Amino acid sequence: MLKPKVLTQVLNQANSGGVRCTLLINSEGALLAYAGFEDRKNDGRTTAALASSIWSCFEKSGRQATQSDNLNVILIECEDGNVAIKRVANLLLCIYSDREVGFGMLKAKAKALAEYLEEPLQKIVTS
Repeated sequence: MLKPKVLTQVLNQANSGGVRCTLLINSEGALLAYAGFEDRKNDGRTTAALASSIWSCFEKSGRQATQSDNLNVILIECEDGNVAIKRVANLLLCIYSDREVGFGMLKAKAKALAEYLEEPLQKIVTS
């Protein structure tokens, strides 16, 4: 069984080198797990809702991301930072960073974290 404290510790491992926070959210935008630095400008719930909305638009456009798809990470450049969104199990992994963090590093962190979490989350998340 995946323990919440352990999940937060795993998510926190991505929070280095300019990464501000890492979130695990469901497809409706509900925040399930959060690790990172909170400030007034970045509320984890707001980031979760926005990431979910963006992913939903991505899927509604007819683009279905699969595990073998090289484009299964959405990368977004924002005014205050960069965001990577990736599906893991039936959830969304969102990594939010400073603008100085390159998209290559964000994508690599998202893919590595998703691969690590895929099996344990698959066991507890239903479709």
